[in-house]
This record gives sequence, structure tokens and C-alpha cells, in this order.
Amino acid sequence: MGPYIEMTTSRTDDCPLPRCRGIAWRITLATWLACSTALASDIGASAVLVYNRAMPDSKDVARHYAEKRGIPEDQILGLELDKGEAITRKAFTETLYRPLFQFLKDGELFETEHEIMPATRERPGKVYENLKKSKIRYIVLCYGVPVKILEDETLEEPAEASMRVELRFNRAAVDHELSLLGRDPQRVILSGPIDNPLFGTRRSMDIRPENGLMMVGRVDGPSPEIAKGLVDKAMKAEKEGLFGRAYFDARGMKSGAYLQGDNWIRRAAALSTKAGFETTMDDNSEVFTPGFPFSHIALYAGWYTEGVSGPFTRKKMEFVPGAIAYHLHSYSASTLRTTHQHWVGPLLTKGATATMGCVFEPYLGASPDIEVFFERILLGFSFGEAAYASQRVLSWQTTVVGDPLYHPLSKPIELLQMELGQSSSSSLAWIRVLAVNQAIQGGADKATISKVLEGDTLSQTHAVTSEKLADLYRELNRPEDARNAYERTLLLNPSDNQRNRVLLTLAEMDLRSGKTASALDRMELLLQKDPAYPEKTNLLRSMLEIAENSGFSKRAASISERESSPGVN
Repeated sequence: MGPYIEMTTSRTDDCPLPRCRGIAWRITLATWLACSTALASDIGASAVLVYNRAMPDSKDVARHYAEKRGIPEDQILGLELDKGEAITRKAFTETLYRPLFQFLKDGELFETEHEIMPATRERPGKVYENLKKSKIRYIVLCYGVPVKILEDETLEEPAEASMRVELRFNRAAVDHELSLLGRDPQRVILSGPIDNPLFGTRRSMDIRPENGLMMVGRVDGPSPEIAKGLVDKAMKAEKEGLFGRAYFDARGMKSGAYLQGDNWIRRAAALSTKAGFETTMDDNSEVFTPGFPFSHIALYAGWYTEGVSGPFTRKKMEFVPGAIAYHLHSYSASTLRTTHQHWVGPLLTKGATATMGCVFEPYLGASPDIEVFFERILLGFSFGEAAYASQRVLSWQTTVVGDPLYHPLSKPIELLQMELGQSSSSSLAWIRVLAVNQAIQGGADKATISKVLEGDTLSQTHAVTSEKLADLYRELNRPEDARNAYERTLLLNPSDNQRNRVLLTLAEMDLRSGKTASALDRMELLLQKDPAYPEKTNLLRSMLEIAENSGFSKRAASISERESSPGVN
């Protein structure tokens, strides 16, 4: 997918789906091809890579990233830093900020000029060093570079007196503080957040240090291996497209101080739907249940639990390469080197490619605006560009974890279709689903779309398109056609959670049509295929009630015995 989304009629298997446009601007394939080579060669030159010289693993991650992204050797900086995730304000300034700023100047990556402010009766004279021009836009921090700056109780600034009490802190995320690189430190107030001059911009190339914002992200996580995998998965998605399903989890709020968070998530879900992703929006107060069939996760946003919950407690999650996942919580990134605490570390452990989080309490209004973030992603921004365009403030608590150079929708859909068609990639099925969803969003008749899909080879050979056709039949009140298509989906090597979703859907349809025994068989098959199903007890209770109400005494007795014996399937 690229700066626009369109389904063409010319492809290897001649599927006659209608042309569909996404939410972004249109760019021709020829234009994209003309500039893609330059883009690929320039992107590495737009970044400086920083690693912790005191940790060999940090250098190893830096070497891997530099090789993958083509970072010039003279744009890689090793610094002797603390090995822990937290750093004092003094250590941050002396061992990271100042050496990095000097490195940028010495390497002629920053061009600065001096501004003299003459003395007056009220204040002494000052000389400021202002950034005139920068050759880079991104700072990439590697595994081992500290994540958060601790509060300096000795720091006193006159400006604090005019701040709200809850904002009078100088603790901050390292990333966020470095986003001010290029501004003279004498002009930066360390206590409290600073307005982001580029919040909400729709011009991605305006996000640069000359305009007051350096994009800072990190290839980091619970282990060096996970950190290295972030760029690998990002580049795979850039090459093959970011395809899959989107899941959004609001809290069902109608009013109150936290309504803003719910509205962000609701509007992000609407944007995802419009862009053509198979989108699930949960607007209940509870989070997704542990057994909810999260399959093919491309996008996720939710809130508000302290640590991973619901489906994310499962050992395996079905994140696709390039997946972007975010859970809004005040301390979601309090530590990154963990596989189980808070959110950022566990999300990365389970396969997410890019995420964000807060190292200390940010307060809702000063956390990333998720609607803006996902809209910019769908408009073709890089992960770093979208992350910083979505933040109202800087010098505060957000850390951006994942390759900031990652462009999730870097290719026009027609180019991806051509490339994937030549390789017979299964991702073609996702392109088909994307086109179908966009056509429906554009007002196309579902009956017509279903007829087109019926003649599409992929609907007979791939679980993704087969399930989509079944869903359409169901919406068109064609239950027998839907049941047959769902049955076919089960034979086409679905993922584990896709299989669970289809089995639960078939069980529900069977119950509605009075096929009780068949419904129980579906549930039995789910438990057989997924012995670790986290809602096994609840499912057995439902099965017991169904069996008893249907007069299946022997089956009810068997189910009752299993329900009372944990671990027995």
C-alpha cells in the first residue's frame, strides 16, 4: 500500500474487482518508481545512529541496523553511557546530549549560527547558538541507551511558578528530550512539557530540526535479538506490504474527563475501516477477553490496564511483520527490558514491530493523539513522522520504540499487486480483501461484490478471502452459502485464531438454526485444536447448558466431568 490505495483490474489472475481509493492522496505508479530509488538511498543518510559503548550488545544492534538501513559509517556514534534504563539529568547532559550535539556539529551534519542578545538593565547579554541547517532528521537510539531521565530535585527554573503543579517535573523520556536537539539549551525549559510546533502537520517533510523537532526513535526492547528484529520486520513489511486485521479497544465512555481517549480510538478505528483494513472496534468497558480470536494483527490500539491483559496474556500472538501496536497507559514504557511487565516490552516480545509508551505519568492530553497517529500512518508517513506528528508536547514522557525510518505503506497498491502476483504470494488475498472493503466503503453493492468474489480463484484457495466471502454471505442473509464458505475456510490452513473465530461463528449459526449437536461439535473441535484456550472453562459451561437444555444427557455428563476437572480436554 502506498500514498494512495487503489485496486486495478490488470493482474495475473484477472480478478475484476472495482477500483477503490483510500483516504490518502493519489500518486501514479510511474511517479513512485521514479523517486523510489532516491528514497531508498537517502533514508539511511537522514539518520544518526547512537549506541552504548559500555554494552557490547548495544554495538551489535547498531551494526545490524546500520547494515540494514545503510547508515554511513561517519553517522554512527558510540558513547560511554550508564548501563541501566534510567539516567540522571547530569549524566544525560554530560554523557549523551552534549557529546551528541558536538558530534553533529563536528561531522557538519548541523550548521549553526550565533545570535547575540545585547544586555539591558533588566538582564545580562547572551549569545545563542541556533540551528541553521541540518542534514539529518532522525536520531536512532540502540538497545542499551538509557530510556528515562530521573527527576533532578536541585533544578529550579523561574518558569515553574507559572506551570500547573502536576507538570512541575524535569523527569522525562530520553527520546523526548533529544527531540529538542538543535535548539540552544539556554532557550529550553526543562521542567514540564514544551509545545510541539509540528503537532498535527500533514506535511511530513516539515518535521525536521530546523523547524524545532528532531525525530528520535529507538530499536530497543527486552533483548538485543528483539531489537534487531524490529528493523528486519519493518523492512519486510515495506517490501511486501502491511496487511492484516485491525483491532481497537475503547472503554465505552460517553462523557467525562477521559472521553478524549475513547474518541481518539473510535476515530482511529473509523480511519482504519475506511482504509480497507478488516477492523474490529470494541466499545465496551471491559478489554478484549482472553479468548478473543486476535488473528493477523496489523494494527492495534487500546487502553487502560497497567499490564498486558486479555488476548495479550496468551503465549503466542499473531502479529504480522510490520505490525503497529499501542496501549495507552501512564507507565506503559516504565521499563523496556522486560517480557511481562507493563506493555511495551511484552508487545515487542509477542511480535509487534513498532509501538510507543510513557516512561512516567504524562497525563492524557500530553500523550500521543492516536487518531492523528494512525491517520498519518495511513497517509504514508514514516513511523517516526507519524509518532511525532501525533504528540502535542515534547520534552515529556513518550518513548518511540521501533525503527523510526519504517514506512508501513511505502508502496502503491498496484505495484505491490504486480510484485506479489509474480511471486504467487499469499498476501494477494489481503489485497483482495482490502479492495473489497474499500469498495463497500465507497457504496458498492455487497451482492455484486460477493458475486465477483465467487469467481475469484483466491476465494477458493485462501482462508482470508474465503472467510471474507463467508462474512458477505452472512451480511446478505444467505446462511447456507455462508456456512459452506466458512467450512471451506477451515480446510484452507487458517491461522489458529482465525480457525477459532470461524468455529465460534459456525457454532453461533448452528445454534440459531436449531443444529445444537453441530454447534457442540464445533466447540469440541475448538478445544481439541487449541488445548490452551484461555476461556476453556467458560466455553465448557456454555456447552453444558446447551447440552442440558437440548436433552443430551450423556453429553452433558461428559462435559460436566471435564468442567470439574481442570486440565482435562
